[in-house]
Amino acid sequence: MIRVNAREKLQFHQDPYDHKGTSQLFIQAMVEVLQHHQLCNPFFAALLEKNRLNPSDLKSEEDLEKIPPIPANFFKYYECLSIPREKIVEHVTSSGTSGQKSQMFFDQASWDFGLDMIKSLFHYFGFQSDQPANYILYTYEPTQESKLGTAKTDEGLLQYAPVNKKFFALRFNGAGHDFDVYGTINKLLEYEKEGLPVRIFGFPSFLHFTLRQMESLHMPPLKLNKSSMTMLGGGWKGHADKQVDKLELYALVEKMLGIPAGNCRDGYGSTEHSVPYFECRNHNFHIPIYSRVLIRNVRTLAPQPVGEKGFANFITPHLLSVPAISVLMGDLAVLHQAEECGCGIETPFMEILGRAGTSAAKSCAITASELLRKKEGTF
Repeated sequence: MIRVNAREKLQFHQDPYDHKGTSQLFIQAMVEVLQHHQLCNPFFAALLEKNRLNPSDLKSEEDLEKIPPIPANFFKYYECLSIPREKIVEHVTSSGTSGQKSQMFFDQASWDFGLDMIKSLFHYFGFQSDQPANYILYTYEPTQESKLGTAKTDEGLLQYAPVNKKFFALRFNGAGHDFDVYGTINKLLEYEKEGLPVRIFGFPSFLHFTLRQMESLHMPPLKLNKSSMTMLGGGWKGHADKQVDKLELYALVEKMLGIPAGNCRDGYGSTEHSVPYFECRNHNFHIPIYSRVLIRNVRTLAPQPVGEKGFANFITPHLLSVPAISVLMGDLAVLHQAEECGCGIETPFMEILGRAGTSAAKSCAITASELLRKKEGTF
C-alpha cells in the first residue's frame, strides 16, 4: 500500500473550508490515493491506463478533470475493492426494501476519515455540545442485519451531543418499516415537557408531514428548547410533487416547534460519495477541503464553467477501500462562486437541481417516500 501522509494531514486539518491553505495538500493526497488504487485495483489501473493518466501528472486543481469519473450507478452492480476483503469493517447500502442497491465498503482508515469529516463540520458550525439532547431520527430503525447508509449516518450523528433519548420515526415492523407519525408527535410532546435540546435528523419529507399533521389536528405550536436543531438529508426523491422550498420548511419548523430557522440545516451526501456537505447559515452547500466538485456537460461530459448546470462530478481522496474517488452523479447541479453567498465561507458552493431522468434503481429516499404514500390521505 502507498503511504498516504498528505491524505492524513488533510483529514486532520483544523479548518474544513480552508481551500487556499490546503490546495496543494489536496493534490498530493489525490496523487497518493490514485497510486494506491492503481497498485491495488486491476480495474482502476486499467482505467487509468486507458485514459493515459499517470497519478504523478496531477500538479494543480486544473488537472483534476483528467481523472476518469466513474458513474455512480457502477457501484449498484459491481463490487470493486482496493483492499483485502478481510479488512472491510463497514458495509453500507443505499436502498431500503426494494430497488437495486449501491454498495460501499470501508476499511478502518476510510471509515475514520468519514467520522472525522462530520466531526469537523459539526464543530465548525457550533453543533457540537456537551449538553444531553433528545433525538428524533427520520430514518430507518436499525435491525441487526441493517446496512442502510442513512441509518448508519444518523446513528453516527448521535455522538456530537450526549443522547438522553432517541426515537426512530420509521419503525421496524418485523418485515419492513412503517412511518409512525403519531408516535413521533407524542415523542415531540414528551420532549417539550423535558425541556432538553432536541436534535432532528433524517428525511425532510417526513418532518414536513409531521408538521402538517400537527396543523391538521389543530395542535398548538410546541416550544422546544431554543438550542434545538435540525440536520436534514436524503431529499424528496419519489415524492417531488409534495416538496416544498427548504426555507418554507424551516419557517414551518420555527412556527410549529419553536426551533429557530437559523438552526435548521440540510445535508447532502450519498452512498457513492460519502463526503458530507452541510448548509451554511445562508443555506448553501459550500465545498469542504475534503473534495472538489466539477460540473460536466450532460452530453459531452466536458467541464462546465461556473454558473452552468450539468452533472455533478465529485472528487475526493477519502476512500482507500473502493476507487470512488471521482464519481459522476445522476444529480444535476450548478457551481457558484463564494461571493454569491455572503456567509463568510470562502469556498465555492453548489446548488443541487435534482436528479436527471428516471431510473428503476431506488435510493433510500425513494423507498422512504413509498411509506409516505400510505399516509397521502392525510396530507
